Amino acid sequence: MADEKILKKRPSGLPVLIVTGASGFIGRYLLPYFYNDYYIYALARSSQKYAGIEMHKNINWVRVDIGEKKSVEKVFTDIAQNGGADYVIHLAGYYDFDGKDSKEYERTNIKGTNYILESSKMLNIKRFIFASSLTVTQFKEPGLIINEQSPCDASFNYAVSKKKGEELVKKYSDDFPVAIIRLAAIFSDWCEYGPLYYFLKTWLGKNWRSNILAGKGESAVPYLHVKNLNTLFDNIIQHTKELPKYDIYIASPDGCTSQKELYDIAVRYNLGRQKKPLFFPKWFSYLGVLFLDRAGSIIGKRPFERPWMIQYVDLKLNVDASYTHKKLNWDLRPRFDIRRRLLFLIEHMKSAPYEWHRKNLESIDRRKKINPNLKIYNAMSAVEEPVAAQILDAMYSDEYNTRFKKYRALKFDIHKERIVFIYSMIKTAVRTGDRIHILSYARNLASERYKEGFDLSEVSDAVQLVGDYIVKTLIKLPELTELPESLDMDQRIYDGITLTIQLIVDELEDSFDRLYMKHVLSNKNEPLN
Repeated sequence: MADEKILKKRPSGLPVLIVTGASGFIGRYLLPYFYNDYYIYALARSSQKYAGIEMHKNINWVRVDIGEKKSVEKVFTDIAQNGGADYVIHLAGYYDFDGKDSKEYERTNIKGTNYILESSKMLNIKRFIFASSLTVTQFKEPGLIINEQSPCDASFNYAVSKKKGEELVKKYSDDFPVAIIRLAAIFSDWCEYGPLYYFLKTWLGKNWRSNILAGKGESAVPYLHVKNLNTLFDNIIQHTKELPKYDIYIASPDGCTSQKELYDIAVRYNLGRQKKPLFFPKWFSYLGVLFLDRAGSIIGKRPFERPWMIQYVDLKLNVDASYTHKKLNWDLRPRFDIRRRLLFLIEHMKSAPYEWHRKNLESIDRRKKINPNLKIYNAMSAVEEPVAAQILDAMYSDEYNTRFKKYRALKFDIHKERIVFIYSMIKTAVRTGDRIHILSYARNLASERYKEGFDLSEVSDAVQLVGDYIVKTLIKLPELTELPESLDMDQRIYDGITLTIQLIVDELEDSFDRLYMKHVLSNKNEPLN
């Protein structure tokens, strides 16, 4: 039996949109904006439930790690066979605030982007839209104004990975139209932008750092509300026929907003009065951040601020996005300006503090973590054939001569198909992260085997045997044991597989009992087989 079907059949009549990184901050706001007018293949590492995305008939959620070439190729092949797609919005990417190198920059941001681009060639798309960042441009030069033609000359790891991504996108513009979008600091009414969240948390808190600003408080970047970003994506799609085959746009207002501006507005909104900030010189700020970072490392609780950030104190990421606004006929709604919208952010923080912190911390964590369930799922897919062969060999061995009589009496191909079906059930639970759906599989399995005269013990033992072989194989795989999160990977494998097996076995028992009672009640005088 083939792997479980990833894609459901799509309705006709709607244009089709592929969104990578659908579970990320931008993706979670973009999907509701588009799903009434487009059929969307939402590609993400996380499950739809974990991402907090509502179910909708026009959302086809597909869990995939874009750093896994074969997985990407399979998904795009299925999409092509299911009618193809019109547009790809590539949001998926990795970054963190540690300032250190990470293999994920190469694996996800560069190789993953290449896999998405290469696979998009089979879809005959109308445009590929790539989410880059304004930080690809170095902005240490005083008075510099960044526009769409500014070079990708920043040297830190994330910026370099986005630069290489842009180069790949330009290369593929020979195959289909592309648009590169360099993003400002994107925020929502709940904030959900890491640095701004920590600024507000500090300034509006009651600790000794609440009125401290580094340098002269002139550090400045442009902020863009996520709802304004949605309209930019929409305008690109609507005007795609009129746009160049390759172009760069800036998702940003003109200018930038300094920390001092944000501090003054936030404090006034929160307290109803001004509170004068205390400015710490750049060198002193560096020593303070270095001390707090070292102390935090020792106790296992590092602060958000990192020593590398101090180099940007009092620098301005000043933007001229006039070309983008004119070319795309893109008007920003003034009410979403960061200076006006801070009131909404602060009201949410005050009226729903738990939800405020949850949304922001989850948004930050999602950018850093690779979903281990998806790693386990990919490993299970890779070893499926040899593991299924081992299970079948075991079931035909002398050791299990009496344990699997009914299975052994089947034709080999049918026997193999049934073992692969059990394997696929377990894979589905691991991939979705939602074991409840496995119960319907178990009920179906129980119904079919009961009709065929199988004993509960034989079916349950078969399920247990499949699980045992999967666990035994996975815990020996270097691609799982050598992961950064591998310290608890063994436990995740045991939990992910064994708990799923327990659910299946319990549901099999319940289902067999129900079928038995139903048989008894409907055939009181008829003996059971």
